[in-house]
Amino acid sequence: MRDQNSSLRATAALDLSPKWRLFRLIRAVTIALALTGPMIVGFAPAASAVTCDRSTATPTNPFPGKVVAASNFESGTLKGFKVTTQGNGSVEVASASSHSGACAAFLHATTANNSIAYMQAALPGKTSEVYADGWFNITKAGVAGNNVPFFRFFDGSERVLDLFRDNAGGAVVLRVTAPNGSFSYTTLVPNAALSSWHHVAMHVVANGNATSVQVWFNEQSVYASNAVRVGAESLTAVQLGAEHDTQMGDTYADDVIVKAARGN
Repeated sequence: MRDQNSSLRATAALDLSPKWRLFRLIRAVTIALALTGPMIVGFAPAASAVTCDRSTATPTNPFPGKVVAASNFESGTLKGFKVTTQGNGSVEVASASSHSGACAAFLHATTANNSIAYMQAALPGKTSEVYADGWFNITKAGVAGNNVPFFRFFDGSERVLDLFRDNAGGAVVLRVTAPNGSFSYTTLVPNAALSSWHHVAMHVVANGNATSVQVWFNEQSVYASNAVRVGAESLTAVQLGAEHDTQMGDTYADDVIVKAARGN
């Protein structure tokens, strides 16, 4: 009887040992696999590694105002911008194309339902005057009748105005949202070639029916007016990419600078 009790105590001690518990777990999984077939375990894909040049100087420009965001993305991050993606849309730092250094932001969206990819620089409260400056390389356009954005300006959830490349013919177009919500379109450049870097700079002073807008494209002044009609008298964000789905396009953005020049 003494030997039997000793044997039971030894078995109990073995059951509690880490090695024995691991053995029992492996045996149970093996039996389960034999009965039910292979079990597939999914893991989130690791972020693709990029090699950036951290020695590249932070971009600057001569425009006045407080710097809200200024990045060449050589840090390997999208610091300074709030990123929003849904579906198969993505925003990331990539090294496949860049204007300076080795990296750029890459925005990817498709025609799939719920495919959204954009990044925003939030402006200080009651900002009325903004400069947005950056380099863009659109490598894939979307469907005809749609467009790929450069910069978009917002007052809360309302898009006040934006500049885009039209998919049908490649024209650069300024779109303005009137106070009643209708859109007006002005073609500024007949064609912006795909897979080429283009320099875009915009100056906006929100002032209702007397809003001022200036646009430069590849160092040329292509638009200037101080009588643009919008419903906003302040701006809250500058955006790269589209906030609604199925707006297909692949865009690299680099050396992006957003400045808030003054408030109301």
